[in-house]
Amino acid sequence: MPHDQQSYPRLFVLGVALISGVCLSVAAQVVLAHFGLDLGAVWRGLRGPQTAQLRAAFAWWLIAGISFVAGSLIAVLSKYLAAHPVHSQTIRWLAGAAAVVALTLIGHQAAAPPGLPPAASVGIGLAVMCLAGILSLLGAYFVVRRG
Repeated sequence: MPHDQQSYPRLFVLGVALISGVCLSVAAQVVLAHFGLDLGAVWRGLRGPQTAQLRAAFAWWLIAGISFVAGSLIAVLSKYLAAHPVHSQTIRWLAGAAAVVALTLIGHQAAAPPGLPPAASVGIGLAVMCLAGILSLLGAYFVVRRG
C-alpha cells in the first residue's frame, strides 16, 4: 500500500510502541523485583546458586516477551485510534488519569535491588530498556508491515 493511501502514520505508531514498550518493561521490572525475580542475579557471580540464576534468566525472558507483546498490542491500538479518533475530552482525561495512577502505584514499589552496586543497577536498567525498545519496535513493525 503506498504511503499516500495509509490512514495512519507509520512513524507515529512505531514511536508510540517504542515509548510505551520501554515504559511497560520498566514497570514489569519493578513488579518482578517485588515478586522476588531479580534481574541482577546473573551479575552477582557465576558461582552463585543455580536457582537464582534460573530465576534471573526467567525474568529476562519474561521482560522480553512482555516488551514484544506490548509493542504489538500498542501498535494495534494506536493504529486503530489513528483511524478512529476519540473526540470525547472526558474519555481522554480518564485514560490519562488512569495511566498516571497506574504508574504511581508501580513507582511506589520501586526500589534498588539489594546487594548490587549502583553501577550494576544502572547497567541492568539500561540493558532492560534497550532490550525492551528493540523488541517493542520489532512487535510494532510486524503490525505496521501487515498494513
